[in-house]
Amino acid sequence: MVVGEVQSGKTANYTGLICKAVDAGYKLIIVLAGMTDDLRSQTQSRLDAEFLGFESQIGKIHNKDSRIGVGKFEIPGQLIVHPLTDRSKDGDFRAKKTANLQLGGNPILLVVKKNTSVLKRILAWVQKQGKPHPETGKRIVDDIPLLLIDDEADNASVNTRSEDEDPTAINRAIRQILNSFQKSSYVGYTATPFANIFILPDDDNKSEYGDDLFPKGFIYCIAPPSNYVGPKQLFGLSEDLDGGEKHY
Repeated sequence: MVVGEVQSGKTANYTGLICKAVDAGYKLIIVLAGMTDDLRSQTQSRLDAEFLGFESQIGKIHNKDSRIGVGKFEIPGQLIVHPLTDRSKDGDFRAKKTANLQLGGNPILLVVKKNTSVLKRILAWVQKQGKPHPETGKRIVDDIPLLLIDDEADNASVNTRSEDEDPTAINRAIRQILNSFQKSSYVGYTATPFANIFILPDDDNKSEYGDDLFPKGFIYCIAPPSNYVGPKQLFGLSEDLDGGEKHY
């Protein structure tokens, strides 16, 4: 999990992480970009300019005039990334866009809402391309690494039900997608990590949906840039009763 101040560069940070992941061989990148169409579209626009290098909107993809951001740089041997979502308001993931597209070729990018129906469509698509596990029978995608970025990871992703109940729909769908790949990485981004760090770590009783989203790998804090303006800059620091500085 990566923690940063509000509006301090979290999107830029995971854009850099996505670039490094694709260079390292990750073939599927899924970005969970909030709960609304506007936020999803805004995130797609950022990744169009800073990762894809072209406008993802239908009718503009790979057009000569669609090059934006990093796409204006001529880089020998540059990877081609195929987006299955676009920046239009209704550009979320649709199953019909995947009819002739198989995992394992050029890297694929999905920028989607945290919506149960959308996540179920993704799950059905990836499981169709998996092979049945010899012991469990579950369909698993082999040798195609998945990177799943969970933006605002404290919102809707955390299971709020008790241990003896099925997980909440969005939490369950995220875990099922991750569990459908032999190789997968989950990284959550948030400015308010409190719900995430209080997720119970998995014990020996493994769930059929895979491990929960407890940040067991690392918790990394992004330092805000020198020109950042937040509560500290606006309101300053107050002294506590011992004469030391107390942060708010």
